[in-house]
Amino acid sequence: MWRNCHAVGRPKSYHRDDVLAAARDLFWERGYEATSITDLEQHTGLNRSSIYEEFGSKHDLFEAALACYADQVISMLFAEIRDDGAGLDAVVGFFAQLAELFRCNQAISTRGCLMINTTAELAARDERVRPAAAKYRDRVRTDFAVALERAAASGEIDARLIEARASLLASTLMGIWLAVRIDPVDAAAVCEFAAREVASWRWQ
Repeated sequence: MWRNCHAVGRPKSYHRDDVLAAARDLFWERGYEATSITDLEQHTGLNRSSIYEEFGSKHDLFEAALACYADQVISMLFAEIRDDGAGLDAVVGFFAQLAELFRCNQAISTRGCLMINTTAELAARDERVRPAAAKYRDRVRTDFAVALERAAASGEIDARLIEARASLLASTLMGIWLAVRIDPVDAAAVCEFAAREVASWRWQ
């Protein structure tokens, strides 16, 4: 998967992971179409011939950056929900922590989520992006569903509503990622409401 961008036998003068992280953050800030190859050269430290040889094309680099985002940023965000012991409290805590993030770091929050930004920008007309967008949606649904299944197994919630509630939570989260780009404080309030709503699902 990884390819050398220099002559055969010569060591690379860069780390691919560093290049991907730099490209990821640039795409995250500006979007795909507003990011030029010149911008990528400046932010990654590679010239365009090295970018093309290492990644194939701007779009290929973008897809690799999306994978990097999923592996690092999304995995970190969902770490507690994906924990083996996670249940209803983990879902409540997830939305509460998002609210705190949005209130405390509005400059970063207005960038939203790279996957959702990409879906809004490209998915309707770029068939290469749709699989990644669908995979993100499905993974988020599954993460919520697994946590809710644990909650049901421990007698906290109604097991009959797991699938519907997991879909609702995934759609809510995707909408929040768009809303935060408009108004982080308002998006934080929505997160807090979501946390209270999830907490109310517990059997009384």
